[in-house]
Amino acid sequence: MRIFSYRNKRLLKRTLLTVLLVLLGVLALVVCRFIYVGRFVIYDSSGAHLDYEQHLSATRAPEAAASDEDFSFDTVLDAASDEEDASSQAGKLTGYYITTTMMARDMDAVRAALSQMDDYNAVMIDVKSVYGSFYYSTAISGAAKATVMDIKQVDSLISELAQQKGVTLIARVPAFSDPEYSLKHQSQALPLYNGALWTDENNCYWMNPYSNDVQGYLTSIALELANLGFDEVLFDDFYFPDSDRISWTGSVTKQEAILDAADNLSANLLNQAIRLDLGTSDPEVAAYASRVFIETNNASQIDSDKELLADAIPDPAAGIVYITDSRDTRFDACGAMRPLLDETE
Repeated sequence: MRIFSYRNKRLLKRTLLTVLLVLLGVLALVVCRFIYVGRFVIYDSSGAHLDYEQHLSATRAPEAAASDEDFSFDTVLDAASDEEDASSQAGKLTGYYITTTMMARDMDAVRAALSQMDDYNAVMIDVKSVYGSFYYSTAISGAAKATVMDIKQVDSLISELAQQKGVTLIARVPAFSDPEYSLKHQSQALPLYNGALWTDENNCYWMNPYSNDVQGYLTSIALELANLGFDEVLFDDFYFPDSDRISWTGSVTKQEAILDAADNLSANLLNQAIRLDLGTSDPEVAAYASRVFIETNNASQIDSDKELLADAIPDPAAGIVYITDSRDTRFDACGAMRPLLDETE
């Protein structure tokens, strides 16, 4: 009979494995005991000994002082954004508007009229025509500059007004009427059913308010105007044309398209150095504007305008501005912009 038979080998392996596990268990207990007892070791002049009576308590590591590097510059800006927004809300506007006709006819007369006035806190300048021409030295690629006046004189006037303390400087821009842009980017314009471009009563092509590129183009204009010193930009005639001739087969309604434009422009200009004004009496659109501008000589509509816009414009004196050549004092209940010069002369 063999001593190390297969069965005996298996029994031996099991025995050795059991002994090994027991030894490992004992070793673990010894290590744990050593770690535990180590907490009570006292070192003094007589050497090391155990003191099980000492009181042990946890000690919290001191917290490091906050450093400026712990907070990014973006975080500081975000924290201050609400305060900046609140402080940027301007009050009621009383002032004059300057048209391209006034500037083209006699810039000296414009300057003289401004120097004689002392009853205004706002000036609005037409900086772009419904035909797409810019009336200042724009750096926007492909932009057409007006040839009916000296652009450098307009630049100089803008610079002077931007430095005038206590005066809100507003740039007026036709929102979507722009034949220059529309012809160069026909896929971003409003089409007819036959594929041609839709025109308004001025024979002007209109850009598509729902186009991301158009919204980006308008944002670029606003930011450029901010760099020139304008406090506010008015995108005038901010609506989708009500014409059955326009081919509109998009996934959104015309109203949703114009609201999308207002929403995105508002978001793009948030916390920028220029406020967004819109030429509208639509309360849904007005909700995205710092102010709304309404052009009329009919003062009897003021109360109905206030009621219509009450939810969107809680402070009508500051938030509603009338563009009018009427001297009716009822307009002064809200903001009012009147012509600097008489264009009929």
